[in-house]
Amino acid sequence: MAIFTHLTAGTPVKDEIGGGKMVEEEWYQSLRERWKPSHIRLLLIGESAPDDGGVPSNRRFFYSEPVDQRDNLFRSVVAALYDSGKLTKGDTKEPWLARLRDDGVYLIDLVSRPVNAVSPAIRRATLRASVGDCVQRVRQLDPDGIVICHTPTFELLAGPLKVARLPLLHEEAIPFPLGNKRSEFVEKVRQAVPGLPR
Repeated sequence: MAIFTHLTAGTPVKDEIGGGKMVEEEWYQSLRERWKPSHIRLLLIGESAPDDGGVPSNRRFFYSEPVDQRDNLFRSVVAALYDSGKLTKGDTKEPWLARLRDDGVYLIDLVSRPVNAVSPAIRRATLRASVGDCVQRVRQLDPDGIVICHTPTFELLAGPLKVARLPLLHEEAIPFPLGNKRSEFVEKVRQAVPGLPR
């Protein structure tokens, strides 16, 4: 039985390395825009899109086709919200992306560029520097509910979102769904979603 059945563009952030402003790359922006709901019921917040190692053909992303073996977040979100069967490498995402969009589910990231391959110090500094801009973006998106899909991101964002009176649906961190954390992610998202106003 589906948990989440039918439910009736890049903001600049501070670039810690260069000290200027960064806007999310157009490739990411256009994919997000394609699948953006007209009204956001559930806003998912991740850390950043994954690094492609400097090889654009190796690029993967929540909103990019097809399912990749490393698409842990996408597969786990679909499992949590729709109690889906197992998605495997090469499967098309399109029916699931359409369903997420039609149900008002949308993903943004705290940081506008991949940070998983930078040094830990730069990664932490970039995450911290991005909090204020992310809160502004969330306010503009005006979701009914928010789930943060990454523990360090939750630790930075939960307090500011609550201060801004934005509707965070969970009090504890939800781990990113890697390895043995996937079942915990699915269960915690399912526990959070019933808090979404109908």
